[in-house]
Amino acid sequence: MVIDKKHERKPAGFRASLFQVFLSLLWGGNHVSIKASLGYGAPLQVGWLRFLFGGLLTIPYLISRGESFILLRREIRPVLVIGFLFTVQILFMNFGQDITSAGHATALNSTFPIWAAIFAHFLVPTDRLTRWKSIAIIFSYSGVLAIVFGDTRSGDLNISVWGDLMSLISAALLGFRLVLISNFAQNMSEAKLMLWQAIIGIACFAPASFVLESPEFTSNLKFWLALSYQGFVIAGFGFLANAWLMKRYLPSTITFFSFIQPPAGVILAWIFLSENPGQGLILGLVLIGAGTLVFGGEAYLKTRTEVSKIK
Repeated sequence: MVIDKKHERKPAGFRASLFQVFLSLLWGGNHVSIKASLGYGAPLQVGWLRFLFGGLLTIPYLISRGESFILLRREIRPVLVIGFLFTVQILFMNFGQDITSAGHATALNSTFPIWAAIFAHFLVPTDRLTRWKSIAIIFSYSGVLAIVFGDTRSGDLNISVWGDLMSLISAALLGFRLVLISNFAQNMSEAKLMLWQAIIGIACFAPASFVLESPEFTSNLKFWLALSYQGFVIAGFGFLANAWLMKRYLPSTITFFSFIQPPAGVILAWIFLSENPGQGLILGLVLIGAGTLVFGGEAYLKTRTEVSKIK
């Protein structure tokens, strides 16, 4: 794929980094809201309604920028690839979240920068694994093992190894998708990419939900508040903001701040869902946080040093 040089990505500065910190705090509540909504709705139902709400926010954003909704021929393939990955990723995320705790899902999902680094090693010639990145991966996967197996015998937690495994697969797909989005968005509107991603998700999830789940639409306020958070805040604003950052800045200097998500998610799960973190989750959070800091810090310092040399 040819990337337009005039849109060449650069390291994130102070303002972009501060904005990403804010986004990471918002993303920390994503799995908490999913867990809350799954108490009233089915996984596929929650999925397509989330896409619908996110799309409703993306449409006026596209209009305000004067951009067309129509796909050009060269944009069809990227949209289909991203739409398919997105749909499968959310499928694993929602079904996994349904049978594990919000704390576990948040922590496991936060491994996506490590997955992104692994995929980038094979897909991006200039983004190879280094010694420090390899150490970060060891830390993070040790944390994954601690989370998945550390709390499975705890009677006060609704933990499922299968749910954890699906959450981990979702994180891997997210890392892969972000690498592709960072490249695809160089030659097309990131907002259009996000809109068609949502459209493909709705087209897949809505029919499957009515056929397989027989969904009921509750009037419970908690369900619609949780769904609104997933849709408008995350699938709408969060997706657009992340895509905007990934298009303009080097991914390694953006994903660095994802280490904020796990503690934020665990605290929110404790406050809103009364989930008491087990020993395995706490140990896993420490290890994943250490891995993310090593990985992100090494990548961030490297890119900043390279830019300084150029200047």
